[in-house]
Amino acid sequence: MTPELIRVAESDAELDRWAEIRVAASPREPLVRPLRLEQRLLLLAGDLGCARAIPSDIAGWASVEVFVVPGARGRGLGSELFARCVEQARTLDATELSTTVDELSAPGRAFAAARGFVEVDREVELRRAINHEADPDPLPGISVVSLAEQPTLLEAAYDAVAVEAYSDMPLPGSFLLTREKWLEEERAGVAEASFVALDGNDVVGYAGMQSHGEHGLTAVRRSHRRRGIATQLKRHQLAWAARAGVPELVTFTQGRNSTMQRLNQQLGYQPQPAWLKLRAPLAK
Repeated sequence: MTPELIRVAESDAELDRWAEIRVAASPREPLVRPLRLEQRLLLLAGDLGCARAIPSDIAGWASVEVFVVPGARGRGLGSELFARCVEQARTLDATELSTTVDELSAPGRAFAAARGFVEVDREVELRRAINHEADPDPLPGISVVSLAEQPTLLEAAYDAVAVEAYSDMPLPGSFLLTREKWLEEERAGVAEASFVALDGNDVVGYAGMQSHGEHGLTAVRRSHRRRGIATQLKRHQLAWAARAGVPELVTFTQGRNSTMQRLNQQLGYQPQPAWLKLRAPLAK
């Protein structure tokens, strides 16, 4: 496979094609155009493969992913894409590489293992078919508004909810959260389906929604947990999905986050095969 085939994906058409090839290589991936974020490298290899290297949300890590369509595997294309991603990772001052592999993908697991990746965590995927979903009854003392109604609440949700929530998550390393990146990603979601919980004027909960029907962060301030607020936020999202004609919602939960898994299953979300979170040292 000639290296000349590989180019950086930059235009909207190239980013759309990147997403299509990703799904062709890994069918459980969502068909969604990647965001243009600073320090992100997105590669296209004709119609045969794609890859990306981006700063990880874990301090000292860089996230790399390589996708090659089934008919083009075993010819060295994946190795060439991976090598270019590693070079990008070195520019990010990373000491570790991370990647995510579908546990059902034997080729993906083998490719990662051959490059020194080992499992450090896993994400449980849960899906929920949408039927006739009613708006939930209000919780005493708690009001819920969408970002479409009050978009300025997103920054307050970062300060009051997101920072605290990410520090509590059972992650395999120190979570590196930047305000700018989080706000950019959340603003690219669905404002009508992203909800903020208020106790008076204080933001006490948040539930985001991505454009392809995937839940974003769902979290509640420590002072207000175990009061049904997270369930309330998700019920508002289910009702939105029914009104909008969205057939299904999907969410991903850390394997060790049993509380959120239990909440999702109580709402009717069904577990799917997991996604393996792998890491490998980045050789200098």
